[in-house]
Amino acid sequence: MPDKENDIVGYIYGDVGSTEFNFVVNGQDIRKFDYVFAPHKEGSILAQVMDIRQHSDLRFDNATSMMRSGGEVQAINTSLSAYAEVVGYRDKKGLLQSPRSPFSAGTAIMRANEDLIRHVLGLNASKENGAYIGLLKGHDLKVYLNIDALVQKHICILAKTGGGKSYACGVLIEELLKHKIPMVIIDTHGEYHSLSKPNKNRKDLKNMERFGIKARDYSGQINEYSPIGSKGNIKHLTLNGVNLEAREIIELLSAKLSGPQIGVLYQAIKEVKEYKNLYTLRDIIDAVGRSKSNARWNVIAALESLDSIGVFSENGTPTTEIVKKGKCSTINMKGVPPDVQDVVVARLTKELFDDRKLGKIPPFLLIVEEAHNYCPERGFGNAVSGNILRTVASEGRKFGMGLCIVSQRPAKVDKNIISQCNTNIILKVTNPNDLKAIINSVEGLTNQTYREIQRLPIGVALISGAGLQMPVMTEIRTRETSHGGKSVEITGIEIENIQPKIPKTPAPPPLIQTNPDVQPKPVQKTSNVTEKAIRVARVANRLGWINTEDPDEAIKTLTREAEKMNENVYKYLESLAMLGQNYCHETNPLCIKCPMNKSCKYRATIGTQKKGLLSFRR
Repeated sequence: MPDKENDIVGYIYGDVGSTEFNFVVNGQDIRKFDYVFAPHKEGSILAQVMDIRQHSDLRFDNATSMMRSGGEVQAINTSLSAYAEVVGYRDKKGLLQSPRSPFSAGTAIMRANEDLIRHVLGLNASKENGAYIGLLKGHDLKVYLNIDALVQKHICILAKTGGGKSYACGVLIEELLKHKIPMVIIDTHGEYHSLSKPNKNRKDLKNMERFGIKARDYSGQINEYSPIGSKGNIKHLTLNGVNLEAREIIELLSAKLSGPQIGVLYQAIKEVKEYKNLYTLRDIIDAVGRSKSNARWNVIAALESLDSIGVFSENGTPTTEIVKKGKCSTINMKGVPPDVQDVVVARLTKELFDDRKLGKIPPFLLIVEEAHNYCPERGFGNAVSGNILRTVASEGRKFGMGLCIVSQRPAKVDKNIISQCNTNIILKVTNPNDLKAIINSVEGLTNQTYREIQRLPIGVALISGAGLQMPVMTEIRTRETSHGGKSVEITGIEIENIQPKIPKTPAPPPLIQTNPDVQPKPVQKTSNVTEKAIRVARVANRLGWINTEDPDEAIKTLTREAEKMNENVYKYLESLAMLGQNYCHETNPLCIKCPMNKSCKYRATIGTQKKGLLSFRR
């Protein structure tokens, strides 16, 4: 610690407490947010300068006289005083403690050295295990955030529009890429495409020397996806739309279904499951359409709306492709309608969370830009993705799925999610509602901090958590890659007003028409049909009602016939299935006991064959 006379920056004066003090400043080199060392009988105390004031002997009468005399300068004596808040000291166990007795007036205050600052603030992370986020405000001291604390627990990055939240998030992503941390970014505005391009801004290149970094790109680690199709290096993102359960569909619907409507949906899926091992949204829609309930129309409309999004597929993009060791996958939502974005985030997050729980994908970090759109606070709108994001915030840590939310409107983000974030990167915020939301949700912030957040310069952040013992002011370092979220200059640019269109879901293929004059070739059973469907096809074939041995085609044909006869499709198929189970076995059928034996072509054929065999024997 400092022990030289010229290291003394001032002396404590006035009424003194144990958590704060005032000191007269010796010289002009002390600044706001500087850290100082205050000797105390309990230990080496670290304090931070929170305010500086200049005092003078110029009074109102003297200033008035100067105005009357035309600004004639008088001799003015000035002095500086500073207000400091105590950070604390480390005890023998390494725990951060605050003094329990007041400081002594007249105590010399010295500038704190880097070792003391690191020791007390807990800046113990290094280049090997930390993310270099920037420099400690007022010091050339690098701030590293603990990687494990960042990924294992959750992060929130909050700022007003233009406050630098996306820039700070880009810096964090660069550091995590260096440490090969898998990430998935919900890129609402398509601004993280620039991670594959080095920073060539002249001003930034000069600042890099100060932060000790160099321009580079991470193109080899970036995979980009879009729900509206592939283009260039952007791959088409599709979601698994096979075997969706009723509860999953209900969670994805923006319009809530009533009790009878939910019943129709559950019944339709139950019927489809009995005849298909693999079914799609289109199969569910067809099954709902066969229902006799008047509630089916609203259900069909809701399902058609969900299907028209065009992102559900029988072969969805596997999560093992999206989450890979050392890779970052960005989901580019630029040009995607908000309601489609909501569904994509909800379903994708659900798939990632389920597969992470099963260990199919490695631990990773999910970054959600414009989080207020996907997990809004109550009273600020509804989002179908809100429930799953709340689940990830509360349970994701146990399964190795970290969450990072980025928002310009903290007041509109679900408070339960913000409160679950252990690492907080807060840049300039001025809206009173947003400030109130931050203070109420983030631990360790004081009234003094409340005021400072409003005055933060652009590029300076208040960071808490991630191994830090208390919130610290940090100057965010320059980005190594190009910043894709910078404001667009209006003069001298060409604006492309071309919005990509959402592809329509292709119509289902027409049913194959059978020709009674042509004998069909035997079709092998596929995994997409159940044993029940096979029994129905067998019975219908033997009765002579159909002329195909493909169970899937048989179900479609029988469904059309039942609808023509105004029969309940489910009961119609069920009666055939029961015949196949009880009488019409594949081998040794009980034709004599079967109630349909008089009209059964199969029995008639077997009877004819037996008669011919008997005649031959005679």
